[in-house]
Amino acid sequence: MRDFVPAGTEAWWDSEAPKGKRATCLTCAEGRVADVAGASAAAEGERRVARRVERVNARYGPEAAAVAEHMAEREIAASWGKGSDGEFRLAAFVERELGDAVMALHDRQVPGTRGIDHIFVAPSGLWVVDAKALKGAVNRRDNGPVWRPRNDLYVGGRKRTALAKGVEKQVECVLTALRLEPKLKGTLVYGALCLVESEWGLLDRPFQIGDAVWVLYPGALRKRLKKKGPLTVARMKLTADALDRALPPAGR
Repeated sequence: MRDFVPAGTEAWWDSEAPKGKRATCLTCAEGRVADVAGASAAAEGERRVARRVERVNARYGPEAAAVAEHMAEREIAASWGKGSDGEFRLAAFVERELGDAVMALHDRQVPGTRGIDHIFVAPSGLWVVDAKALKGAVNRRDNGPVWRPRNDLYVGGRKRTALAKGVEKQVECVLTALRLEPKLKGTLVYGALCLVESEWGLLDRPFQIGDAVWVLYPGALRKRLKKKGPLTVARMKLTADALDRALPPAGR
Protein backbone atom coordinates (compact mmCIF):
# COMPACT_ATOMS: atom_id res chain seq x y z
CA MET A 1 0.00 0.00 0.00
CA ARG A 2 1.32 3.44 -0.90
CA ASP A 3 1.51 6.01 1.90
CA PHE A 4 0.16 9.48 1.23
CA VAL A 5 0.98 12.77 2.95
CA PRO A 6 -2.35 14.26 4.13
CA ALA A 7 -3.41 17.59 2.69
CA GLY A 8 -2.16 20.50 4.76
CA THR A 9 0.74 18.58 6.26
CA GLU A 10 4.12 20.36 6.34
CA ALA A 11 6.49 18.33 4.17
CA TRP A 12 9.81 18.31 2.30
CA TRP A 13 9.70 17.99 -1.48
CA ASP A 14 12.48 15.95 -3.11
CA SER A 15 12.48 16.70 -6.86
CA GLU A 16 15.02 13.95 -7.56
CA ALA A 17 13.08 11.12 -5.88
CA PRO A 18 11.07 8.57 -7.93
CA LYS A 19 7.55 9.60 -8.92
CA GLY A 20 5.12 9.07 -6.07
CA LYS A 21 7.82 9.27 -3.38
CA ARG A 22 8.74 12.93 -3.52
CA ALA A 23 6.87 14.36 -0.53
CA THR A 24 7.88 13.45 3.02
CA CYS A 25 6.26 14.84 6.17
CA LEU A 26 8.63 16.71 8.48
CA THR A 27 8.29 14.11 11.22
CA CYS A 28 9.27 11.30 8.82
CA ALA A 29 12.05 13.41 7.32
CA GLU A 30 13.58 13.94 10.74
CA GLY A 31 13.96 10.20 11.11
CA ARG A 32 15.19 9.66 7.56
CA VAL A 33 17.69 12.48 7.31
CA ALA A 34 19.32 13.01 10.70
CA ASP A 35 18.96 16.50 12.23
CA VAL A 36 16.93 17.73 9.18
CA ALA A 37 19.50 19.51 7.06
CA GLY A 38 18.66 23.15 6.45
CA ALA A 39 16.41 23.47 9.49
CA SER A 40 18.41 26.34 11.01
CA ALA A 41 18.30 28.34 7.76
CA ALA A 42 14.54 27.90 7.50
CA ALA A 43 14.10 28.88 11.15
CA GLU A 44 16.24 32.01 10.68
CA GLY A 45 14.04 33.03 7.77
CA GLU A 46 10.94 32.69 9.95
CA ARG A 47 12.53 34.76 12.72
CA ARG A 48 13.36 37.55 10.30
CA VAL A 49 9.78 37.65 9.02
CA ALA A 50 8.45 37.83 12.58
CA ARG A 51 10.82 40.65 13.57
CA ARG A 52 9.96 42.73 10.51
CA VAL A 53 6.21 42.29 10.98
CA GLU A 54 6.48 43.20 14.68
CA ARG A 55 8.30 46.46 13.85
CA VAL A 56 5.80 47.47 11.17
CA ASN A 57 2.81 46.58 13.36
CA ALA A 58 4.13 48.68 16.25
CA ARG A 59 4.65 51.73 14.05
CA TYR A 60 1.87 51.57 11.44
CA GLY A 61 -0.76 49.09 12.65
CA PRO A 62 -2.10 45.62 11.66
CA GLU A 63 -3.05 46.46 8.05
CA ALA A 64 0.47 47.59 7.20
CA ALA A 65 1.84 44.60 9.11
CA ALA A 66 -0.20 42.20 6.95
CA VAL A 67 1.32 43.68 3.79
CA ALA A 68 4.81 43.63 5.31
CA GLU A 69 4.40 39.95 6.28
CA HIS A 70 3.47 38.97 2.72
CA MET A 71 6.39 40.84 1.18
CA ALA A 72 8.88 39.66 3.82
CA GLU A 73 7.91 36.01 3.29
CA ARG A 74 8.53 36.35 -0.46
CA GLU A 75 11.90 38.06 -0.04
CA ILE A 76 13.22 35.77 2.68
CA ALA A 77 12.02 32.59 0.97
CA ALA A 78 14.20 33.57 -2.00
CA SER A 79 17.30 33.61 0.22
CA TRP A 80 16.98 31.63 3.46
CA GLY A 81 14.39 29.25 2.04
CA LYS A 82 16.53 28.56 -1.00
CA GLY A 83 19.52 27.80 1.20
CA SER A 84 17.64 25.38 3.43
CA ASP A 85 16.22 23.57 0.40
CA GLY A 86 19.71 23.12 -1.06
CA GLU A 87 21.00 21.68 2.21
CA PHE A 88 18.12 19.23 2.53
CA ARG A 89 18.40 18.11 -1.10
CA LEU A 90 22.10 17.34 -0.73
CA ALA A 91 21.52 15.41 2.51
CA ALA A 92 18.76 13.36 0.90
CA PHE A 93 20.90 12.72 -2.19
CA VAL A 94 23.85 11.38 -0.16
CA GLU A 95 21.58 9.21 1.97
CA ARG A 96 19.81 7.80 -1.08
CA GLU A 97 23.04 7.11 -2.98
CA LEU A 98 25.27 5.86 -0.15
CA GLY A 99 22.99 4.78 2.68
CA ASP A 100 24.84 3.44 5.73
CA ALA A 101 28.22 3.57 3.97
CA VAL A 102 28.53 7.16 5.19
CA MET A 103 27.65 8.63 8.59
CA ALA A 104 26.17 12.09 8.29
CA LEU A 105 25.75 14.96 10.73
CA HIS A 106 23.70 17.90 9.48
CA ASP A 107 23.05 21.49 10.51
CA ARG A 108 25.60 21.71 13.31
CA GLN A 109 25.80 24.77 15.54
CA VAL A 110 29.07 26.50 16.31
CA PRO A 111 28.95 29.57 18.60
CA GLY A 112 30.09 32.69 16.80
CA THR A 113 29.59 31.25 13.30
CA ARG A 114 26.70 30.50 10.94
CA GLY A 115 27.15 26.81 11.68
CA ILE A 116 28.02 23.81 9.53
CA ASP A 117 25.68 22.45 6.85
CA HIS A 118 27.03 18.89 6.63
CA ILE A 119 29.75 16.67 8.05
CA PHE A 120 30.07 13.34 6.24
CA VAL A 121 32.13 10.65 7.96
CA ALA A 122 33.40 8.35 5.21
CA PRO A 123 36.09 5.63 4.96
CA SER A 124 38.42 8.20 3.33
CA GLY A 125 38.00 10.75 6.14
CA LEU A 126 35.73 13.64 7.07
CA TRP A 127 34.10 15.91 4.54
CA VAL A 128 32.91 19.27 5.84
CA VAL A 129 30.48 20.47 3.18
CA ASP A 130 28.76 23.80 2.64
CA ALA A 131 25.83 23.35 0.22
CA LYS A 132 25.07 26.29 -2.05
CA ALA A 133 22.04 26.61 -4.34
CA LEU A 134 23.67 29.10 -6.71
CA LYS A 135 22.31 29.51 -10.23
CA GLY A 136 24.48 29.86 -13.32
CA ALA A 137 27.50 28.33 -15.01
CA VAL A 138 30.53 27.37 -12.92
CA ASN A 139 33.79 28.85 -14.12
CA ARG A 140 37.32 28.44 -12.77
CA ARG A 141 39.72 31.29 -13.49
CA ASP A 142 43.45 31.02 -12.91
CA ASN A 143 44.82 34.10 -11.17
CA GLY A 144 47.86 35.11 -9.20
CA PRO A 145 51.54 35.17 -10.14
CA VAL A 146 53.25 32.26 -11.88
CA TRP A 147 55.16 31.33 -8.73
CA ARG A 148 51.94 31.26 -6.68
CA PRO A 149 48.98 30.32 -8.87
CA ARG A 150 45.48 30.30 -7.42
CA ASN A 151 41.99 29.52 -8.63
CA ASP A 152 39.03 31.85 -8.41
CA LEU A 153 35.43 30.62 -8.50
CA TYR A 154 32.80 32.33 -10.62
CA VAL A 155 29.15 31.25 -10.74
CA GLY A 156 26.82 32.94 -13.19
CA GLY A 157 29.53 35.53 -13.88
CA ARG A 158 29.86 36.55 -10.21
CA LYS A 159 33.05 35.98 -8.26
CA ARG A 160 32.37 33.56 -5.39
CA THR A 161 35.88 32.74 -4.18
CA ALA A 162 35.18 34.35 -0.79
CA LEU A 163 32.85 31.45 0.05
CA ALA A 164 35.94 29.36 0.72
CA LYS A 165 36.64 31.39 3.86
CA GLY A 166 33.46 30.15 5.48
CA VAL A 167 34.35 26.53 4.72
CA GLU A 168 37.87 27.01 6.10
CA LYS A 169 36.39 28.22 9.41
CA GLN A 170 34.08 25.20 9.51
CA VAL A 171 37.01 22.84 8.90
CA GLU A 172 38.91 24.48 11.76
CA CYS A 173 35.91 23.92 14.05
CA VAL A 174 35.86 20.23 13.16
CA LEU A 175 39.62 19.89 13.69
CA THR A 176 39.26 21.51 17.10
CA ALA A 177 36.50 19.06 18.01
CA LEU A 178 38.66 16.11 16.92
CA ARG A 179 41.52 17.25 19.17
CA LEU A 180 39.25 16.64 22.16
CA GLU A 181 39.41 12.90 21.42
CA PRO A 182 43.05 11.62 21.39
CA LYS A 183 42.06 8.44 19.54
CA LEU A 184 41.04 10.52 16.53
CA LYS A 185 44.42 12.17 16.04
CA GLY A 186 45.47 12.20 12.39
CA THR A 187 41.98 11.84 10.92
CA LEU A 188 41.89 13.43 7.47
CA VAL A 189 39.48 16.37 7.10
CA TYR A 190 38.45 17.88 3.76
CA GLY A 191 36.49 21.07 3.10
CA ALA A 192 34.11 21.46 0.17
CA LEU A 193 31.60 23.77 -1.47
CA CYS A 194 28.92 21.66 -3.12
CA LEU A 195 27.00 23.59 -5.80
CA VAL A 196 23.66 21.81 -5.99
CA GLU A 197 22.01 23.89 -8.72
CA SER A 198 24.88 25.34 -10.75
CA GLU A 199 25.70 24.37 -14.33
CA TRP A 200 28.85 22.39 -15.07
CA GLY A 201 30.26 21.77 -18.56
CA LEU A 202 30.86 18.24 -19.84
CA LEU A 203 34.62 18.60 -19.41
CA ASP A 204 34.52 20.52 -16.13
CA ARG A 205 36.10 18.86 -13.13
CA PRO A 206 36.14 19.67 -9.39
CA PHE A 207 38.88 22.08 -8.36
CA GLN A 208 40.24 23.76 -5.26
CA ILE A 209 40.10 27.38 -4.10
CA GLY A 210 41.39 29.16 -1.02
CA ASP A 211 43.27 26.90 1.38
CA ALA A 212 42.43 23.63 -0.40
CA VAL A 213 38.61 23.92 -0.38
CA TRP A 214 37.10 21.67 -3.02
CA VAL A 215 34.42 23.04 -5.37
CA LEU A 216 32.26 20.22 -6.69
CA TYR A 217 28.77 19.03 -7.65
CA PRO A 218 26.73 16.34 -5.81
CA GLY A 219 27.86 13.49 -8.09
CA ALA A 220 31.52 14.36 -7.56
CA LEU A 221 31.00 14.47 -3.80
CA ARG A 222 29.35 11.05 -3.94
CA LYS A 223 32.38 9.66 -5.78
CA ARG A 224 34.75 10.93 -3.09
CA LEU A 225 32.59 9.65 -0.25
CA LYS A 226 32.55 6.18 -1.83
CA LYS A 227 36.34 5.89 -2.00
CA LYS A 228 38.04 3.35 0.22
CA GLY A 229 40.21 4.70 3.00
CA PRO A 230 41.79 4.13 6.39
CA LEU A 231 38.66 4.53 8.54
CA THR A 232 36.97 1.34 9.69
CA VAL A 233 33.28 1.28 10.59
CA ALA A 234 34.22 1.32 14.28
CA ARG A 235 36.50 4.33 13.75
CA MET A 236 33.80 6.10 11.76
CA LYS A 237 31.29 5.60 14.56
CA LEU A 238 33.75 6.83 17.17
CA THR A 239 34.38 9.92 15.04
CA ALA A 240 30.69 10.62 14.44
CA ASP A 241 29.87 10.24 18.14
CA ALA A 242 32.69 12.60 19.15
CA LEU A 243 31.57 15.27 16.68
CA ASP A 244 27.94 14.88 17.74
CA ARG A 245 28.92 15.72 21.31
CA ALA A 246 31.17 18.65 20.41
CA LEU A 247 29.01 20.09 17.61
CA PRO A 248 25.33 19.54 18.52
CA PRO A 249 22.51 20.00 16.00
CA ALA A 250 21.25 23.57 15.71
CA GLY A 251 17.83 22.54 17.01
CA ARG A 252 19.12 20.80 20.13
